Amino acid sequence: MPLFKTFAAPNAVVTFTPSKSEYGLGGTIEGTIAISSQEDFECQEVIAEVVGIERVKGRLLDLGGSVLTRIYSPVGPREVRPDLPQTELLMFKKIVRVAGPTRIRASSKIDFPVSVQLPGNMGPSYQGAREDGSWMERSWVVKAVVAVAGRPDIGTAARISVVASAPPPKPAIPSGTAGAAAGGLAADSKSGAVSVAKSEEADAPLPTECPKCGAPIRITQEDIFYTCKYCGNSIALSTRDRIKKHSMLVNRLFTQQVVDVARKYMDKGILRVGVAKDAIITEVKLRYLPFWVFPVDATTSFRGTIGGSGAPPIVGRGGNSKAELAGKLIVLGADMYMRSQGRDFRAADRGRYVPPRTVAQTFSNHYIWPILARGAMISEVKFYDVPVDQKIPFDLGKVPSEADFLNSEYSEDDAKSRVRAEVEAKERQIAASRVQVLETVTSNITIGEGELIHAPVWFVYYMLKGESYVIAVDGSMGKVLGGGRPLIKLR
Repeated sequence: MPLFKTFAAPNAVVTFTPSKSEYGLGGTIEGTIAISSQEDFECQEVIAEVVGIERVKGRLLDLGGSVLTRIYSPVGPREVRPDLPQTELLMFKKIVRVAGPTRIRASSKIDFPVSVQLPGNMGPSYQGAREDGSWMERSWVVKAVVAVAGRPDIGTAARISVVASAPPPKPAIPSGTAGAAAGGLAADSKSGAVSVAKSEEADAPLPTECPKCGAPIRITQEDIFYTCKYCGNSIALSTRDRIKKHSMLVNRLFTQQVVDVARKYMDKGILRVGVAKDAIITEVKLRYLPFWVFPVDATTSFRGTIGGSGAPPIVGRGGNSKAELAGKLIVLGADMYMRSQGRDFRAADRGRYVPPRTVAQTFSNHYIWPILARGAMISEVKFYDVPVDQKIPFDLGKVPSEADFLNSEYSEDDAKSRVRAEVEAKERQIAASRVQVLETVTSNITIGEGELIHAPVWFVYYMLKGESYVIAVDGSMGKVLGGGRPLIKLR
């Protein structure tokens, strides 16, 4: 290839033609990416990128919730404020690989079909100007990019119209108790409580309707609990009982804020500076994960030995023998190791032999212990200290429609068993840290009533040097819960 061609894009035109002029949230953008070329070149891949941008003049709700009035809600007359801040937020971004390596011939035209799913909900959708001078607008763009081997890429961008779709009507509540016939259930119209039929509860077939609103539901044998997506009613499938305590955390992050948090995490560490710049974010997804949370009181008694920080004096055949020198080195090494382990002894004891002595102690702890209520471990959520002080009563209306809502796969009793095992291990770890040799340990653990809490967790998927990574971000507090990143920045 001539050198000058490496600096010039191919003599080709890329166009995107949507299937229609307007799309609704929750729908699918369909269209065609066309490449018309006047020369031969190697196409590495064709991608489509859908971007939703929100531009705001005014104040937004921040993470702490201190600004209560948002631009989205129309208000009455106010004094015009020319100093209102202007903000641009990335509300949605999705990249779809349309085609792989392709040989493009001169005087040819190739069409590639495109299909990209739009989110079902983008939060409050009031747009336009207010009398105080603030305003908001949203714009949607579809980008088509053709990656060219060894030469600049070519592409195009087209604006599309996306409108908020009307929510589907909720199913009517059936009269009487007909809606509860499938599982022997009857719903109290005032309290929403569910009464359980006495006969053969365990052998009853899986319900096909919500016992509260009568909406059709789809349940599998793996489900332990089910939350109706229409009315928010939650029931335990094994007993058909309504869950007594069901709460949730409210998502406080936009897509752009999640991306910013993830990029800071990518760059954390001296050897990782610049990782975020090279990372290609392919998807940002919100999921509501179920956690069982229990109050736990633990009292632990243990016995062990401490001491033995040095070694008995070693006397050789001569006053300055090699054996005596080796003994001093052993004592010094043992002393340095004990200090590195946080075992602090009196200065007078350091460097000389301290006989071990037996100790017996009892200590108590109170925990608020969460556990992820899913059978398959989500590695990015290694441990989530659920902020229970931020919880609110469960309200399905506060769950964005585009979020994945995961039901619990653990019953309360199963979750209690796991919590008991984890607390016992924690108490044993505490006891072991207080002695050098742990001989016996016994824990008396009392676990209170569990509460099912659904928490918003964002998952940021990205590519870096051909490798795929995922980062999990707490949607309530904006903290990184875990995820993958390279050990060092690869050149």
